[in-house]
Amino acid sequence: TVSRRSAPGQKAASAARSSCSRSLPPPESTSASIRTPGRARHVLESLPEPDVVRVGGGGAPVVAACADRRPERIVTHAATRDEAEAIGRALTERGYAVECALLQSVGLDTRTWSEQERSVVFLIAAERPERPERPLNR
Repeated sequence: TVSRRSAPGQKAASAARSSCSRSLPPPESTSASIRTPGRARHVLESLPEPDVVRVGGGGAPVVAACADRRPERIVTHAATRDEAEAIGRALTERGYAVECALLQSVGLDTRTWSEQERSVVFLIAAERPERPERPLNR
């Protein structure tokens, strides 16, 4: 999902390809959500420049393709530590500051308080650092 924020009162991102489904938020909101089936680099070429990107799957190659568009923030998830490290490395190599959190949940049978199922997910958030101000030439 690629989100594009615009100034209040303006429409968000222009229509993407006909193969993409688009859901617009209520008029007072300033973002749009575009779901993009297909290969990341091919689909991304025709989309407007995003401010924030949430990657719902595809791993490091898709995250890298999104990062190459230089959005301010990228948020994604990984099912394994290896995948989280690959995503973090792809983002760091492209100049993003990366944070990662490991979330774990355990289903419990409350009759016996025994563990039933364990789920793990890595949440990854990356932000493009602000550009340093250039000193004035005198």
